[in-house]
Amino acid sequence: MQENLSGDLEEDASLLRTTALSLISEMGCDGYELPEALCSEMCRFGAAELHVVAAFVGGIASQEVIKLITKQFVPMLGTYVFNGIDHNSQLLTL
Repeated sequence: MQENLSGDLEEDASLLRTTALSLISEMGCDGYELPEALCSEMCRFGAAELHVVAAFVGGIASQEVIKLITKQFVPMLGTYVFNGIDHNSQLLTL
């Protein structure tokens, strides 16, 4: 990608959509519909700080690994789901 992103959300989303559609076409997936809202959301989220979410989820995972290795505590029974947008989490059991 030769062009630099300007920081303007609409221009960046348009450039991202054009680039993504050309890549999709090169991969042989002609006819794929790329939602415009997807590109807009990716550009809007571009300056987010993901390292905080990664540290949180990594902490949860490492805590569960320590529980399994030491066999001192009961690990979570189910699937842990973290919603980084709303900062909510939930433990789901099947």
